[in-house]
Amino acid sequence: MSSAAWGRVISSQSGVQVKGPEKGDSSCERLHVCNYELGVIFVFPPPGTEGSHANDPSSLDDVDLPFIMPAPKYGPRDRPATMRAMREALAELAEQEERMERAQLDAAVEMMEEVPGEEDEDEVVVEAGNGVPLDEEEEKAYADVLWSQVESSQSC
Repeated sequence: MSSAAWGRVISSQSGVQVKGPEKGDSSCERLHVCNYELGVIFVFPPPGTEGSHANDPSSLDDVDLPFIMPAPKYGPRDRPATMRAMREALAELAEQEERMERAQLDAAVEMMEEVPGEEDEDEVVVEAGNGVPLDEEEEKAYADVLWSQVESSQSC
């Protein structure tokens, strides 16, 4: 069962209709255990057992309940699950998710800004084959040398 369960001891006087051999037996104890999905009634002693009820060692105290009995009291940090509290919790969760998404987006933008090879148009630097940066005049001279090598290799 879920942790949102509750239970109560019921008697034949509580208005619960009882059918079967224990119908008129006032010595039977009944425990009604419920949660939002299911309700179960435990009967002690179990129906159909023979012998004296006084000699039967089983009782309601032997049942392991799916919840804490008695129910724990609210602590100073606990809040009742009201509609308002649920709305506030959902709003806080949405705000945290939004902050996380913004942080991830900011990190992605920073990484894009730090990618090597992407430089401003004002800072155009061309490197020769040996990795030495060249000025624009040196770049033109180097390009002329390369083109002359290409032309000479094609004429052969």
